[in-house]
Amino acid sequence: MTDRQVPRETGGSVRLVGTAHISTDSVAEVEETIERERPDVVAVELDEGRYRQLQGELPDDLDAGDLLRGNTVFQFLAYWMLSYVQTRLGERFDIEPGADMRAAVETAQSLGLGVALVDREIQTTIQRFWARMTLVEKLKLVGGLFLGMFGYGSGEEEIDVEELTDADVVTAMMAEFRRFSPGGAEALIDERDAYIAHKLLALRNEGHDVIAVVGAGHREGIERYLADPASLPPMASLVGTQKGRRFSIYKAVGYLIALAFLAFFFLLVMAGAQNDFLLRVFAAWFLFNGVFAFSLAKLAGAHWPSATVGGAIAWMTSINPLLAPGWFAGYVELRYQRVNVADIGTLNEILADEESPIRDLLKRMLDVPLFRLIAVVAATNIGSIIATVLFPLVVLPWLAADIGGVGAVGDLMIEGARNSAELVWRALA
Repeated sequence: MTDRQVPRETGGSVRLVGTAHISTDSVAEVEETIERERPDVVAVELDEGRYRQLQGELPDDLDAGDLLRGNTVFQFLAYWMLSYVQTRLGERFDIEPGADMRAAVETAQSLGLGVALVDREIQTTIQRFWARMTLVEKLKLVGGLFLGMFGYGSGEEEIDVEELTDADVVTAMMAEFRRFSPGGAEALIDERDAYIAHKLLALRNEGHDVIAVVGAGHREGIERYLADPASLPPMASLVGTQKGRRFSIYKAVGYLIALAFLAFFFLLVMAGAQNDFLLRVFAAWFLFNGVFAFSLAKLAGAHWPSATVGGAIAWMTSINPLLAPGWFAGYVELRYQRVNVADIGTLNEILADEESPIRDLLKRMLDVPLFRLIAVVAATNIGSIIATVLFPLVVLPWLAADIGGVGAVGDLMIEGARNSAELVWRALA
């Protein structure tokens, strides 16, 4: 652990203490530094939510509405897996993750000193982190962490905790992460450096002498901002929801499928296809999507009403890519179970069991409400996607047999296109 005094520009001062969040040495030096310096305020790299967790005050329930909305499920998965990795590192080095921050808070309270929470809300950081990453980076991150959770390539044995606060080692780790995801590093590191610096500057300008306990990876960036406050980006640019990239492959593919679905029926109608054939195609589309979505939802542990709703709504996914059947199945599933922040700890405990086979671990994880909810949402969506891909390859040829095969369907679509073009030409003429 290292600490450094930032030059005093007003009546107050800031001393930065860089720590490793899983180091017993960091805990001891945090306590000793605070007891020796007796500052007005001890600032810690925590937000309100993580501070409450540290105090054992967990909220009863997660906001499941937010959890089921958009990409939040995937953001939460990333957050959970990062939490798991930190927990495993804590077990390896026999110390509770975040013990340095706990030591700072408890030491300050025991001495009657002020405590300031100076980090950005974790939900904001994770959302902005996820939005800044490319699709390939997201797949690499989640895939790598998932393999690490089940003991493949976690690389924990290569970590030397005594080096985690060494400046050269931390710099190398930050550089490696920036090579992996420049956008992710900006949200996870740079923006938080600036946010924390804003908070510390405010305390310093109020005349307080501050000891700030932060992760070693943030020390250099914060020092730079404290030495040159004019270089700080506006606080408004560091908070709020970060919009994702304007171009999304997922949405583009979804819209193309929707367009193809509508064009298929439109052209058949314009070609004068018989109504009974159109009805059979639509009914098959409805049932095929429904069966796949329902079946995978049940395999994920969904209750019958949840799986039924997901299956019934699955056909709409291809018409409107912004509607996912998993959302509907998930909302119904919430009638039967309540998800809790403590579920994360339960999942981490299950995954810490290295003796049980993966099949048993998955079965136990499905008994945890939070994991089951995520599994139901994901499985329902995957079922609908599989059905959408297989329908033109498996079902359509079977339905087209009565009218001369897939070739005849193609001829009808060409005729429908010709008839549409003639209709438009006549209207223009």
